[in-house]
Amino acid sequence: MNAKELIEKLIWQENELYNLYKLGETFALFERPELRDVFSLIAEEELRHKETLKGLLKEGTLERLIVDYMDELSLEPVLSDKRAQPESIEELVVEAVLREKHAYEMYSKLAELLESPFNDLFMHIAREELTHAYRLKLIYESL
Repeated sequence: MNAKELIEKLIWQENELYNLYKLGETFALFERPELRDVFSLIAEEELRHKETLKGLLKEGTLERLIVDYMDELSLEPVLSDKRAQPESIEELVVEAVLREKHAYEMYSKLAELLESPFNDLFMHIAREELTHAYRLKLIYESL
């Protein structure tokens, strides 16, 4: 897999997370209205991640930097996620925590391998993914 394919898969994953959280908003609207804003906030952050990755892909800068490190990346977890189809808010939260964990691991690995300013960018995204997982765990405990 080349760098462009990796970035495209990360964009796909961010889009899947966005869609999952928009579905979470719908579930929350009917089941737990107090959670709707949390899902909305996380969805907005996932959309921002997606747009950031699209910008990097368009620029092509990141593509040249990653190619040398591709063999070092452990890609399987984040790239093997399939489209989620949760039937309840509980299933959605469990699926989202797993995906956030995968995203955190991938962005952390990229932050380790790349130099500034890209390592700072990916570490920032990794921290946001970790924050999402924490919020989701709190939601799960309240269900």
